[in-house]
Amino acid sequence: MEDEMLIGMDLVMLLEEWGCSATGPVRTVASALSAVEAQRPDVAILDVNLGDGETSIPIAMELAESGIPFAFLTGYDPSRLDDGATALKAPFLRKPVNERELREVLSQLVPRSTTAG
Repeated sequence: MEDEMLIGMDLVMLLEEWGCSATGPVRTVASALSAVEAQRPDVAILDVNLGDGETSIPIAMELAESGIPFAFLTGYDPSRLDDGATALKAPFLRKPVNERELREVLSQLVPRSTTAG
């Protein structure tokens, strides 16, 4: 989820360069709920503040209830965020996103499975 389309598109392109299949970006809570219902993601990245007083907290709660790991992406210091965001205990990434940190958080949220052989 990202309300700024250019940031969202850059993030999608980066993830696809890494071999991920990315859905989005989606800009609203309603479109994010539809996307989660249509295609259960392995992981989600959520901008906290979506503008016009809307936040991604309802999506984060839905993902948490569904067992889908997620991270928050924000331009704000996490200590200044709504208690709903911090109560969910998800990782926070700062904008502009640092590729190394993003890769590290994603690897923690969705560890690659390995096979013996």
